[in-house]
Amino acid sequence: MNPATKPLLAIVCLCAGLAAQPQSPQPDHATAAQKAAAGRAECVASVGLCVTVPASWQRLGNVFDDLGFVVAEPHAGVDSSNWPQLTIAAIGPLAADENGELPSLDSVVDLVLTPGETFTSAETLQRSRLLLNGAESEIVRVQFFDKSGDAGPIEDVALIQGSDGLVYSVALRCAPEDFPRLEPLFQQTVQSWRLRPVAATPVAPPLPAPAPAPSAPPASSQPKANSGKP
Repeated sequence: MNPATKPLLAIVCLCAGLAAQPQSPQPDHATAAQKAAAGRAECVASVGLCVTVPASWQRLGNVFDDLGFVVAEPHAGVDSSNWPQLTIAAIGPLAADENGELPSLDSVVDLVLTPGETFTSAETLQRSRLLLNGAESEIVRVQFFDKSGDAGPIEDVALIQGSDGLVYSVALRCAPEDFPRLEPLFQQTVQSWRLRPVAATPVAPPLPAPAPAPSAPPASSQPKANSGKP
């Protein structure tokens, strides 16, 4: 045997031996997300923005003056503020500049991805542009850090260009260890966005005009009777 071929043969044998060993089953994140995402529709009623969210996730309430809502994955024994969350919202209408141009999606990203009080900084991990249901969109992934520099949650935000100066936002925030499992679910939620007609606000019918007050009978115009005295 050629001595030069021995190391290569040893590597091949080692790889073959490892491949022959039984592998522990790995969680199929995409399949789990597909099962979870076969859920229900939730909408921002005021603008008609709807998405499909996992059936097991709870709606925690409305945000941004009823222009958005939050749904979260329940975890027993954990405060709901720390559950993985999806926030769906309408931003705007945004004001145009002196040339009539609306703010770019890049500038809206800076408004949306503010670390807040708990986390003081954020690092952009990924940024991409694409079309979502025919609308120009941008997806940004960031990692938040606290005051000590420790890594906090990861957030994926999709910004979708709407009409009339509106931008639609779909955001996933979760712990780094949950992100591989939930990222496919985020993608499905983003792809499910759609608009439905906004129900017209019912207008109360006008009150009927008050009936006219009855008028007094006219005074009698007959001549007074003669008393018979001269």
